[in-house]
Amino acid sequence: MRRLLLRPTLLEFCRTHLIFTAAGALFTVLTGLVTTVFHLSETIMKAAPPDWSNASKTSLGTLPVLLPLLLCLAAYLPAGRLVRLRNGWARPEVPDALVLLLAPAAAFWVLVGLGALIPHGYGLTIAAALLNSPAYGLFTLYMVTTGWGITAPPWAGYVGALVSGLLPPLLYLIGSYLPIRALDEVEENVEI
Repeated sequence: MRRLLLRPTLLEFCRTHLIFTAAGALFTVLTGLVTTVFHLSETIMKAAPPDWSNASKTSLGTLPVLLPLLLCLAAYLPAGRLVRLRNGWARPEVPDALVLLLAPAAAFWVLVGLGALIPHGYGLTIAAALLNSPAYGLFTLYMVTTGWGITAPPWAGYVGALVSGLLPPLLYLIGSYLPIRALDEVEENVEI
């Protein structure tokens, strides 16, 4: 039974993930358009403390564009629960949960890592942003707030990439473990 559950669960995550990525990209572009038209970035940059560098102020102006990505990221939690409820699945077992957690995260890490290591690897970095915009948005927000490349040590970027790659599948997995009374009663009756 475990082998049959693994593949549909991972496929459902990928389908949900692509929907959130498309929605995140669309809302990010719309937020960028509104931010540009109403000059919100300039207003935010003027509100920054005067002792901040120009690069930090410019990075701070990108924060409104990252908000839709963070909302899409937060949507993974109820999505995992809703997919489990809709399909009537039991909670994933530990090996299945590990594959569901690590396979998407590893794909993000490979794209970001190769984009950083290969000279002129901007295409891979763009692929990471397009294929995983919620996690890449979190990664970018982390980089902006820590000042990576300006003031933060290089290891801070690696920690940010690890955490942001794990967060979407982890939230989805936590959502799939949330209690659903009808499914949990059936699962308890089967185990007895």
